[in-house]
Amino acid sequence: MKRFLAIVFGLVLLLAISIPAAAQSSTWEAAYFSNPSLLGPPTLILTENTPSHEWGSGSPAINIPADNFSARWATTAYVNAGTYQISVRADDGVRVLVDGVLYIDQFIPSPGNFYQATVNLVAGNHTFVVEYFEAGGLAYLAYNFTPVSSNPPPGSGATATVTAYFLNVRSAPNPAAPILTRISRGETYAVVGRNAVSSWLQLNVNGIIGWVNSSYVTAYNIGGVPITDGSGGPYPPTPIPPPPVGASITVITTLLNVRHIPNPFTGQILTHIGYGQSYPLVGRNADASWLQVNANGILGWVNSSYVTAYNLGSVPITDPGTNPSPPPTASAFGTVTAYFLNVRTAPNAYAPRLTVISRGQTYPIVGRTYDSSWAQLNVNGTIGWVNRGWLTVSNLGGVPVTG
Repeated sequence: MKRFLAIVFGLVLLLAISIPAAAQSSTWEAAYFSNPSLLGPPTLILTENTPSHEWGSGSPAINIPADNFSARWATTAYVNAGTYQISVRADDGVRVLVDGVLYIDQFIPSPGNFYQATVNLVAGNHTFVVEYFEAGGLAYLAYNFTPVSSNPPPGSGATATVTAYFLNVRSAPNPAAPILTRISRGETYAVVGRNAVSSWLQLNVNGIIGWVNSSYVTAYNIGGVPITDGSGGPYPPTPIPPPPVGASITVITTLLNVRHIPNPFTGQILTHIGYGQSYPLVGRNADASWLQVNANGILGWVNSSYVTAYNLGSVPITDPGTNPSPPPTASAFGTVTAYFLNVRTAPNAYAPRLTVISRGQTYPIVGRTYDSSWAQLNVNGTIGWVNRGWLTVSNLGGVPVTG
């Protein structure tokens, strides 16, 4: 009998060693608690694909309260050796642990703050735990785990990692172009081309060459990528000069737009940068109200009110400029029909939230998606996206397609 048990134990151990753990992008064990402190046995245990959720003013399940609940997600994942970035945005509190080490510890009430941490991992299986609590009001958690530097495929240089849940790869850099395939959050592909302002990137997706909107990826080393959209884009490409010694900026707001010109109304958004991130400073306008930065190979402009600048005196004036032109006169308006409505950075339910607007409020509509399912509003100077289903709109047909 003892010999039989030893054989069984040996087989179990062999299976445990030889079967790899599920990838992080597959399944998490989720435990929900009917209190904000993860106390006692969980009220509900589920298997989920991600810790990211947006409950709004609702709750995760009928037996979980809408306020004062908590949750814990855990998974074991195999990752390649490299440096990875953990990014979370939460309303309210959040903690993230990797192999039992606490990397993000913000288990406090929050209106949707953004947090990041960097972790260096060896190749192998690692345990990830995300803990969350909701105090009151709106409830959501957005979690991302993306490579900063890992072992890239041979010959690769410029890469893009998907940040949206699903992303269409199109035949041309146009939101109306035919869809060739779809890619998913966390997947990384080689960047083989771009338009002049890098708002669209051309990827090699397992042999399929297609275009994606750069707002939904994190791109690396794309400064030397050729312009392949055929027209050179709407703006001429700008070579990236070396930064003055010691000149840099650090972002002090949750999310900051990087634009192709120093103008908040007509400047096209090239990419977004986040709180605490630092980039080389290569230029400024005459009064230093706008600063030109090199954001991972993308040369663009940021409003100086939202950064801390270092050694600004040595930075040359690269756009003498004039005062920004006012936004175009709106011909369409949207009135909110929901009690509360999130205004987001992109036409995507999981894009970062810029602000919240309320029932009965009316704002100019300055853009829309191709199918008019999302509307772009000017909310007292903040340009963002809302779900069209929660608006009563007038004259939407004349609004340009901007996303």
